[in-house]
Amino acid sequence: MKLSMKRKPFNEFWMNCMLNQAFSIAVSEEPSYRDAAYLNIYRYYPWEAATEKDFRYPTIDTLYYMDDPAKFPLSQVIRYIEPGHFRSKETVLEEIRAMLDGGRNLSVIVDLYGWLPGSMAWKKFHWNHYSLFNGYDKERGVFYVIDDTLAGYEEHEVPEERLLKAYGNSEYNVNPAYLGPAFYVYNLQEKVRPYELKLDEVVENAERLVRELGEFSLEGMWNAGSDPEKKQARLTYGVIGANIICNRHIANMSLLRSMREKRLISEALHESLSSQLGVVKDGWDLVKDRFVTGDFERGRELALAEELFEKEKAFWTTLADGA
Repeated sequence: MKLSMKRKPFNEFWMNCMLNQAFSIAVSEEPSYRDAAYLNIYRYYPWEAATEKDFRYPTIDTLYYMDDPAKFPLSQVIRYIEPGHFRSKETVLEEIRAMLDGGRNLSVIVDLYGWLPGSMAWKKFHWNHYSLFNGYDKERGVFYVIDDTLAGYEEHEVPEERLLKAYGNSEYNVNPAYLGPAFYVYNLQEKVRPYELKLDEVVENAERLVRELGEFSLEGMWNAGSDPEKKQARLTYGVIGANIICNRHIANMSLLRSMREKRLISEALHESLSSQLGVVKDGWDLVKDRFVTGDFERGRELALAEELFEKEKAFWTTLADGA
């Protein structure tokens, strides 16, 4: 027996595992929520590497989705994200299939070390993660999950044995101090209203971003050190942070396109903004490439990032003043 939830991966750009799976559910349910993913409700913040606590790097956080879900646009689709626990390790497969049979939107905790071949963590390091389930084939003994690898965010086939091992090695099972659940269920609203992109909300966030970018500091970040082994691990984290920033500017390009199509901004303003944003996006692509190739010079990259923050401030100022 094969069952599919028919969810399509939201893979236009990368945010984080929880947001991409939430938008996969939302956009599959109501396509207009694609615009909600583009909305400029984000902020820059410094982050500590999961396994290299001395390494801090700039990345992007999406506002409201954790600290104030009622203000987050997806609250119009997802009523409640419900934590849950399996009855026992022996019933995990049975319970997952039962929840999928019931049409539930299920995300299960796994350890990325042994989860998906081709991912950044595969057989390299342990990393706690929740993966969205999209169906199963009981006869073949596989599950279908929507998740990310270096090739992108797509549906993957996972054998039962690998699922049980990755679940068994997750922090939920190996770390007594871990307080998170074994899985989450996304409970949807009974009636999902279409999403409407509003100019005043884009402008309000543009003005906020101008203020916050003026205050954001790169002090103490990207300090990779000289130890070869540690440096390589830290550069990998640098890639992760820069990649999320690069992807947010892909979203910003889509935001501009959608605003033009909805006639929220003029063709002339769209052209001007696209040109400014293209420079910012290209700059962050360069920063990311230098992390990837190892051609990383901390002083040079910090100076370039400061310059890109100034250019992004100018971009959002142009949008706020011209809209």
